[in-house]
Amino acid sequence: MFFTVFWVGMPGISMPGGTTLFFVPFLSHYAHSDIIVIMSQKVVIERVQIRGAAPYLGMSATPDGQQVPLYSTNPDIVMRWLCDGWRCRYNQLRSRRTKWDKNLGMSIPLGGKPDMRSDRQVRLECSWFAAIPAMVLQSPNRIENTDWWSANKRRKTLKKKHRNPGMTPRFKKRRDDLYFVCWHNKGSNANYRQLNRHHGEVIITGQNPGAYRLDGQPCRYSIHIRVRVSQPIRDYTSVGVNWTRRTLVFVNDPLPIRRERTGAMVGLDRGCAHTLATSDNRFIDLPKDRLNHIDKEIRRRQKAQARRIAMSGETVKQYRRHASRTYERTGREISRLYAKAHRIIDDWQHKTTSMLVHDYDLIVLEDLNLQGMSRKAKAKPDPDRPGAYLHNGQSAKRGLNHALRSAGLAGIVEKLEYKTRLTGRNRLILVNPAYTSQTCSKCGHCAKENRESQADFECRQCHARMNADLNAANNILKRGLNHLLGLDEAGHAETESAVQPAYRGKDASAMTCETSTR
Repeated sequence: MFFTVFWVGMPGISMPGGTTLFFVPFLSHYAHSDIIVIMSQKVVIERVQIRGAAPYLGMSATPDGQQVPLYSTNPDIVMRWLCDGWRCRYNQLRSRRTKWDKNLGMSIPLGGKPDMRSDRQVRLECSWFAAIPAMVLQSPNRIENTDWWSANKRRKTLKKKHRNPGMTPRFKKRRDDLYFVCWHNKGSNANYRQLNRHHGEVIITGQNPGAYRLDGQPCRYSIHIRVRVSQPIRDYTSVGVNWTRRTLVFVNDPLPIRRERTGAMVGLDRGCAHTLATSDNRFIDLPKDRLNHIDKEIRRRQKAQARRIAMSGETVKQYRRHASRTYERTGREISRLYAKAHRIIDDWQHKTTSMLVHDYDLIVLEDLNLQGMSRKAKAKPDPDRPGAYLHNGQSAKRGLNHALRSAGLAGIVEKLEYKTRLTGRNRLILVNPAYTSQTCSKCGHCAKENRESQADFECRQCHARMNADLNAANNILKRGLNHLLGLDEAGHAETESAVQPAYRGKDASAMTCETSTR
């Protein structure tokens, strides 16, 4: 079976007859984090102590075929035992999920045969589950459900964008990090105690089955995990222990952002040349120097990969079947560089949106259709040459698509929407972006000729000159104010208010353009 327990010889567990056995567990990492509202606090584990009874690790067969109970007070063995138990229970729950089989034309369980046992049945039938704390054994239920539905939502979104959705979520691997989660459950377990200014400890308690109580020992045991802290630990709902990396994560509840009203308002224009242009004449840009350096490193490695494939005389698919170690190592380096760039962008978005929410009561953005803007240009067949195509501007469109993806414009709106909800004192409005870049923010004159270039704007009526992005930001702010005054027939966002509280301007009739050319 998939959930078989493996034992190997290793000092640490005492058995009758002088036999020593060790429980081998592995588990992948699980953590939930957020940047603006510290939803997790990670600390370093310094040491672990086992106090009270020696935890009961299950039954094992001796060389002569007898079943004997196993106990240990070795911290490493006990922590690995908890990690393996958590992983196995997670996989038992995951085995109940189904996938679509094209050959059979029906849904089949992921694990072949689903494990429908409850927590109580697992404790009775699998001896090494019996002494695992209830708060540890119950945590995989919610985490597995969250992981499954979030992964399927991501795959659905990627399918809509005509991108590779990836594989169906699978089981936790033995080669992953050793990990387990323990619910705090309002003080029922995983309690934190401050020892001094820079140290504290998390206490996880459990109980051995009454039938396996050792003479002279109590039934209960406690695991004291000493950690080093640099700031006070906020209220938390659970702790996640990564034993491979020797870290512990306190998962906190999101708290409202505390701020005072400022009375300030801002309009934001999102673009490629400048990531954000504000109505108070500021530019807020991504750290493009760092991103360009990473992009150069990615391109250099990609060219090396392409040369290897070209020299082999095979297609990419054929070459990957017997790719060299250098090729695979370079592929991993490229993946790490892409991940680093995404972290830089995400960090900048969080810091920028936090600053905007802190400084402004009213934030107005244009409701851009980014998916439509980055859509591939349609092919233009040549009527004079069958099978040939006319120039459709895809080369220039490719550069625009790359710039839009690099800027991460959609992430700015997503973060602003949930952060304004957490404060309860901010308002976010998304207005119609039509003609904001062609309309003069001074006199209201709208014409295509006003936009001289990507960066320059000069009104043909009042001859006002300014940066085109700053002009658009002022127009966006005016449309947001028109919505508040009822001049813009805006409606609430179509999504649920608990998810996206922004208001989207549909008409912006107060600033209609005099021409039909956009």
